Amino acid sequence: MGNINGVLTTANIVTAKQIIDMSNVIATLSPTETPFISLLKQVKTMKEDATNPKFHWLEDDLVGRKTQLNMAGNAAADVTKLIFDDGTIFAIGDIVNAVATNENMIVTALNPDGDNVNEITVTRAYGTTTAAIIADNAVVLIVGNVSQEFSGTRVAKTTEVEDKFNYTQIFKTPFGISGTAKATSVYGGVDELAYQRNKAGIQHLIDIGRAFYFGQKKLDTSGTYVARATGGILSFATENIYNANGTLTQANFEQNLCKNAFLYGNDEKMLFADATLLSVINGWALGKLQINQEAKKYGLSVFQYISPFGILNIVYDRILNDSTYNGVVLDVKEVKYRPLKGRDTKLETNLQDNDEDGIKEQYITECGLEIRNPKKHASIYGVTG
Repeated sequence: MGNINGVLTTANIVTAKQIIDMSNVIATLSPTETPFISLLKQVKTMKEDATNPKFHWLEDDLVGRKTQLNMAGNAAADVTKLIFDDGTIFAIGDIVNAVATNENMIVTALNPDGDNVNEITVTRAYGTTTAAIIADNAVVLIVGNVSQEFSGTRVAKTTEVEDKFNYTQIFKTPFGISGTAKATSVYGGVDELAYQRNKAGIQHLIDIGRAFYFGQKKLDTSGTYVARATGGILSFATENIYNANGTLTQANFEQNLCKNAFLYGNDEKMLFADATLLSVINGWALGKLQINQEAKKYGLSVFQYISPFGILNIVYDRILNDSTYNGVVLDVKEVKYRPLKGRDTKLETNLQDNDEDGIKEQYITECGLEIRNPKKHASIYGVTG
């Protein structure tokens, strides 16, 4: 045991089994391999420490204004009791428009028989358009409401805030070399340990990246200790999923993906695309895709596609090449990287036993993904060309 003159500092702490904070360094190891994770780690507004392995956030939405008729055999022009997929959105006095026929109706009673909350009573042809057959699954919209003079306040309708949550997951990527391998000279003067660290770091990010796309949240209490799996993008962003079902045209891309993706949220979003989707888009917009200069500081190649509905910043993500999904559109202001406080990516060194002739190390991260408001995101699959 040696004596230390003065205060204890990091310069004189024993370095055996030291832990090195690697979060920012690992994010820049190979950003083109894991663009989504690299972005989450490097953009400060996209990162927030979790203080519990189960972390929560609140979501809310406006009261619905659109639903579909749910009546086998359709509703004839004289039918005034109508059943919908969601009748709870209506209030007495609402004007309801049958989109396909442009007929307006006014709601006069809710759940008239007391046995079905999705049934309402209406007065048909409440306006200038004649009543007509409303087909099963036809879309109807609430286009306002009517109140009589000197009437009182209408029944208030609102939505309830939802408590959403996810888990942090412990990711470990171990590696090591023998003492002999470390001492052996190789061509190019490569430091074998440094090489293994770099390679393991990239693999560590890829593992997290795959979980952040395809993971499903799970609290596993079957073992001696608790294990948690974090839910990924595709387990939360379940609202706007487009099956291209073959060849993707530019018109279908804009009408079926872009329009829905930009219906809510910001007018500039990120599209993480696989090789097939990126090639297709590049074929339409050859010479028209603009490079996003701002993204270069994160080590990413980002191309801007300007649709009629908003701007897509497109990034090639190799992780998606191995999946059935071709692309994911994210409103990045609704996505956060949530490392457990003090548990962001670390490099643990000198993990070998005292009698082992070699070096063992590992990267360790405990983190999860927060992705809010599913309607602000979208995904696409089934693109073949």
